Amino acid sequence: MSSPCSICNSLRSRHDPLELRRLEAFRLRSHAAPVPIAGWTIIDLIRHAETLDQLTEEESRELGSLLVRTSAAIRAATGCERVYLLAFAEAARHVHVHLVPRHGHDPRTDAWAVADHYRAVAEGRAAPATESDSIAIAQEVAARVAGGL
Repeated sequence: MSSPCSICNSLRSRHDPLELRRLEAFRLRSHAAPVPIAGWTIIDLIRHAETLDQLTEEESRELGSLLVRTSAAIRAATGCERVYLLAFAEAARHVHVHLVPRHGHDPRTDAWAVADHYRAVAEGRAAPATESDSIAIAQEVAARVAGGL
């Protein structure tokens, strides 16, 4: 019987085209299409846990290191000024963190506007990032993170 957790189900897949890299306790994946902002990346805990306080010490260390390396990789690949971290874990009650490029010249990425843009893209009211940009940036982020290991 399959788990009701969409992240756990995707982690069981032999070939997930969104997966960029799998580490000891986490995997790095690109956002599924439609991608709101090129470079939008997600870190998933491999085992099921619903809240950050359920992480082991080892998982906490790995997540901290992965957040730093992935943020640096996203900044280098996109030229953004900063990277936002979002972790609500409501739609999928599984520890996962969204890393979103913040471009100062792009009002769609300004603070909470990024959530409005996310909804607009999901509802078809705004254009997503192009597939070619999304793929190229995801591949560069994965290569940069791997190079830092």
